[in-house]
Amino acid sequence: MGVMGVWVVGVVAGDVVGEARRRFPEAADAHGTWPESSAGLGFEPAGFFDGALERPSRTDEIVRFADAVDRARNDKAEVDEFQDYLLHTVPQQEGEGLFCAGVPRGDGAAALMWGLGLDTALRLPGCCGQFLLDTAQVRAVLPAAEQALVLSPPRRAHVAARIRLWLDEMADDPNRDVDELIDGPLRVLRHAAHAGAGAVGLTLWY
Repeated sequence: MGVMGVWVVGVVAGDVVGEARRRFPEAADAHGTWPESSAGLGFEPAGFFDGALERPSRTDEIVRFADAVDRARNDKAEVDEFQDYLLHTVPQQEGEGLFCAGVPRGDGAAALMWGLGLDTALRLPGCCGQFLLDTAQVRAVLPAAEQALVLSPPRRAHVAARIRLWLDEMADDPNRDVDELIDGPLRVLRHAAHAGAGAVGLTLWY
């Protein structure tokens, strides 16, 4: 049986954020938070191999980055119940208020991060596709998200090509809508800001 990675970005009512933080304090506190120390997470460029400075293969680079994303995400107590609760509070159909990227054997959030490059990806809210934002936080993070995801045509072509390369190496989905992977999260954040709502990012595996 195959594995499906699903990245969900959806709007939620402001009281949902507060309720999630009250019911699942440990999971909510950790969700979307970078580890206190990034040492050893593996985001650094490759160093020496077999005593000589070499550039690793692109496949090695992608795999190492994917592993680093997994390590950066938190795995605290209550996380399954916490994510299940939030998953039932977002809109249940894709549109302005919901973006959903299902990638067989893949990780849509990690693919977008690698496509953008780490420096740009760090402007996205939360950690590696995971976040829990109330109304004020949505408005606070939106300018940086727009800087990261509003791309000039040449930059967009470059990012899209990197995402496709990632998907070729890491996922069983050659037909993934790369444009939606770039545009969808920002569409939801903008809608949440306009509606005065909160927003959540979830990374799920089935």
